[in-house]
Amino acid sequence: MTPSPSPLKAVAVCGPTASGKSALSISLAKGLGGEVVNVDSVQVYQELDIGSAKLSPPERGGVPHHLLDVFEPGSPANVARFRELALGAVREISARGKVPLLVGGSGMYFTVLLHGLADVPPTPDDIRAAVAALSPEEMYNELVAADPETAARLNRNDMQRVSRALEIVRVTGKRPSEIFAAHTFAPVEVAALVIVICRPRDELYRRIDQRSAQMVADGLVAETQGVLDRHGEVPALETLGYKQAKDLLHGRLSAANLVEEIALHTRRFAKRQMTYWRNEPLKRGWAVRPRDDEAAEEVAGFDSFPVRAQKRMKGFRALSLSSEELLAAAKERLSQPLERTEVWLVALK
Repeated sequence: MTPSPSPLKAVAVCGPTASGKSALSISLAKGLGGEVVNVDSVQVYQELDIGSAKLSPPERGGVPHHLLDVFEPGSPANVARFRELALGAVREISARGKVPLLVGGSGMYFTVLLHGLADVPPTPDDIRAAVAALSPEEMYNELVAADPETAARLNRNDMQRVSRALEIVRVTGKRPSEIFAAHTFAPVEVAALVIVICRPRDELYRRIDQRSAQMVADGLVAETQGVLDRHGEVPALETLGYKQAKDLLHGRLSAANLVEEIALHTRRFAKRQMTYWRNEPLKRGWAVRPRDDEAAEEVAGFDSFPVRAQKRMKGFRALSLSSEELLAAAKERLSQPLERTEVWLVALK
């Protein structure tokens, strides 16, 4: 049997929104001789700049960036197309002897890039229409009957994922959980050294509050209005920040509450992002540092929220490193073989 080729090697900079991913990625790119590949599901869209915290050309510091502005706002998110483009960028950057830096906060995009896509056939239009015609309750109940494992994993109100799972059942006659379990053993095409920035809850909240206010001051509402005028009610405007700005424009939210609403939903999103990095490495068989026997800093978690009841989230043990120490450690690790993705939880000094 011919052995599988070694996976392409990359570095990834991840973590919750407003944690400082962009600034760290520029520093690492310059130190490692790297180029950035965007892994943010909103920054892939043209015209969505302020609300996605997209770096301007001057802010990129001369570091080449890939997969920014690749889809029009009216185009539906397509993870298969993203993976195709991202793999192409990683291969091209690697072929030139540079280091691909995968940067962003979209867990689904990281999963499909580092773990691949299960082989699921496309949904014919008639089946998509038939599923869409069901009520949310009918849709979820049918999924429960067909695949209780997948139904239990999904939020019953997340109609996009529930409908997609039900489409898979109707198209293939198989349970999505069965299909995705078989996919676990697919060959790895990209192995990444993943740096997850961990910040204490209170510090992260301050950064989220500041970013929310800055986005509004920079013209988020006008940017949203411009996209509405040119493209109408597109799915891209249902994303964080843009949805709240759209609610303001449609009279569903007051100007006085805009910043706080954006900050509130961003804090919730940050929790989900860190939950992803708590759970995903174990699901995918990725190595994690710090190990139990390594010295680490205890990072205060999302134990309570100042508004509205939410599930609690524990803190993290993280490697305490300065940017310079992180760069040196990354260089050392990349000088060795990297056959599977390795996740470092890092508290920047």
